[in-house]
Amino acid sequence: MPSASLPMLSRLSTVRTVLVGWLRRQTESPRRSLKQFTTGGFIFCAGMMIVVLTNSLVAPGLNQEVISLIGLVFIYAGGLYALVGYLALSVFRVLLFILEPASDSSTRS
Repeated sequence: MPSASLPMLSRLSTVRTVLVGWLRRQTESPRRSLKQFTTGGFIFCAGMMIVVLTNSLVAPGLNQEVISLIGLVFIYAGGLYALVGYLALSVFRVLLFILEPASDSSTRS
């Protein structure tokens, strides 16, 4: 059984390396993450405005439903885009700190 666990450990090490690389790329530019967060927020707000204004300005019917659906797509896309930007500013940095291999502290004295 122990020999079967070696390939699994190798795969886990590879997955960890890939994950740490991806987290580094996501967190290397806080300015980009903040821009992504704010842009997603504006897209989300635009979708909300479409839905609210459609309810009061467009007569009930198929046109109103289609326009509201477009607004919901904006809400969904903007929310996801803002969420990734927010996570890159906060949670991804914590995960990177936890998952990154520890530097050898024995060489420092």
